[in-house]
Amino acid sequence: MQTNQWIWEHEDWHKFTFEADKLLTDLGTASQLIGKLDAISQSISGEEKMATLERVLTDDAIETAAIEGEILRRSSVRSSIRKRIGLPVEKEDWDDRADGLIAMLFDARNRKPTPLTKERLFGWHAALFPTGYSGLKKIRVGKYRGDEEMQIVSGPIGKETVHYIAPPQDEVEKEMDIFLKWINTNDEHSPLLKAGIAHLWFIMIHPFDDGNGRVGRAITDFIMSINYPSLMQVISFSKHFSLDRKGYYKVLEQAGKQNLNITAWLKWFLRTTILAMQDAQWIVDRIVLKAHFWQQHKDTHLNSRQLKAINRLLDAGEKFEGGMTTRKYVGMTKCSKVTASRDLADLLNKEILQKNAARGRSTSYEIRCYSRSITNY
Repeated sequence: MQTNQWIWEHEDWHKFTFEADKLLTDLGTASQLIGKLDAISQSISGEEKMATLERVLTDDAIETAAIEGEILRRSSVRSSIRKRIGLPVEKEDWDDRADGLIAMLFDARNRKPTPLTKERLFGWHAALFPTGYSGLKKIRVGKYRGDEEMQIVSGPIGKETVHYIAPPQDEVEKEMDIFLKWINTNDEHSPLLKAGIAHLWFIMIHPFDDGNGRVGRAITDFIMSINYPSLMQVISFSKHFSLDRKGYYKVLEQAGKQNLNITAWLKWFLRTTILAMQDAQWIVDRIVLKAHFWQQHKDTHLNSRQLKAINRLLDAGEKFEGGMTTRKYVGMTKCSKVTASRDLADLLNKEILQKNAARGRSTSYEIRCYSRSITNY
């Protein structure tokens, strides 16, 4: 009796099943967070929304590339985003790869419910590889993959571990036609479950020579944007896929080798989505607090070093471990220790900083306490 090694070797393999009762708690939590984030998104100002979108898309672009081992400069990503949303570019830093990725993310997050077509996916793929190369390897750009077997492997040459083998090339066109029809017509599942199923399904087909992960995560954005447009202005899924990169690959590998029950994958997807939404809430909170802080201190004169340090503290919030110290200030602003001490004393005198109550071996500072939190609305 033949044993199916890969998920696509099952008959009607894309008719996935899952145990709904095991997902109900996570679905309920996610739905509550979606409602809260939608209300938050509606309540913040246009400038705050722009700042949130810039920060979220920057994280999203950098992390979705990093999952695939590609490192993008934050400055080039921000430059591309700011141009697209009409904000002034502080530092011109152009990178075709970054701009192509940003173009794909913007199109995937388009609020208009336009169909996802083969041509649109080809456009996304071409945007990711503007030179026609992935590293030093020439690839088929804006086309489905070639005749060679598509394997996902790891390990040294000659001792590779095969994690997954995708369907043969002569089945890709047919499989993608079925997939795209489902994407554009299926209303059987909730949007969250549909996004999770679609991501796994696309990765299992693995239709391109390279870039499948980035395109697959953009498809998640596409489905969520149609159903929750306000949410997608404040959330990055890729950031949290990247934070649990090992878990991401592990659960995908397990799904590729099992039967059609994808409960484990959907549970991982929902829990990661919940973390992404909790982080989105924190980010919006920081941006609103930052906006109100600078409104409060709009007439306070500060030098460029002080502005840089205060903005770093405002952006990081409680994640800036240990508070600001003279040593950290020196490293951040590239000034002398004497200048750092003088700048910090000035900020303390102007009631922008206060001494950290949880003192360590050296004096540290934090932003002076003030109230107003978007999450308390």
